[in-house]
Amino acid sequence: MELLQEMTEFLAYARETKKLDRLTIKAYSIDLRQFADFISEDASDASEITKAVLLAYVREISGKYAPKSLKRKLASLKVFFRYLEFNDHIAVSPFQKVRIPIKERKTIPRSLNLQEMRLLYRALYDCLRPTAVEIRNLAVFELMFATGMRVSELCHLKMSDYSVSEQTVRIRGKGGKERLMYLGHAAVLRAMSAYLNLRTADQEEYLFLNRRRARLSEQSVRFFLKKLSRLTLGKTVTPHMIRHTFATLLLEEGVDIRYIQTFLGHSSILTTQIYTHSSVAKQRQILTQSHPRNLMFGEFDFGSTRSPIL
Repeated sequence: MELLQEMTEFLAYARETKKLDRLTIKAYSIDLRQFADFISEDASDASEITKAVLLAYVREISGKYAPKSLKRKLASLKVFFRYLEFNDHIAVSPFQKVRIPIKERKTIPRSLNLQEMRLLYRALYDCLRPTAVEIRNLAVFELMFATGMRVSELCHLKMSDYSVSEQTVRIRGKGGKERLMYLGHAAVLRAMSAYLNLRTADQEEYLFLNRRRARLSEQSVRFFLKKLSRLTLGKTVTPHMIRHTFATLLLEEGVDIRYIQTFLGHSSILTTQIYTHSSVAKQRQILTQSHPRNLMFGEFDFGSTRSPIL
């Protein structure tokens, strides 16, 4: 079987059987195509790819990419060849006896301190106007910090994922994994209620909408947060920094790291096995008593909001 056909079948398997995230599929596709272009003259079939070919490819791309990107590209190839080996398309993966040490500089995730978060909250509430977009942005910010979810997870939330009665939100994470988060702070629930009250009775499936009533994009969230943080803190804050801040401040409040990893939805199999017993009841206790949102400003009269939204 030709290499390109094998790659196409692998991507179909990853998408339809494994149900992997679309961004993961996109990364696999880019990485496999790049490798196919490199070896096009040396091998047309996966069985012809040797350890020497792999090492030549590593030398070719090593100077072009940062260690993190290089690791991802090689990981994509390893998964592809493991798939071929498992399905008897090749006898053994060429990665079997290949060791490629890649030194990646350890960086501490950027996060905000308690005072910076207080300033962001005060700016949000002090300057809040009763408009649809500003109420929506407030709900977006409150939900991001309440749960530590990724911006892609937030923007893909469906109306059915948010339960008013249970005060929970269902988050679909990487690899199709789901986690249920309890929203323990009254200000978060008020902001979400105000936003939902501005939405007309409609059939749109996504929770957060833009002016065109389409799904709110990740870029729109980044732009809103960038504008808010530059005006308030004089620097750019990203959605991922809010995620790290959520985790860091919880840790500083004495919350067990095992629960924090569960809240964040880490994809490691070992992590998942260790922390699957974190119950919603325990989340209620932790996030009600220890969430740093308890220390933030949050007063606004939602009764004056205009409707309908967008």
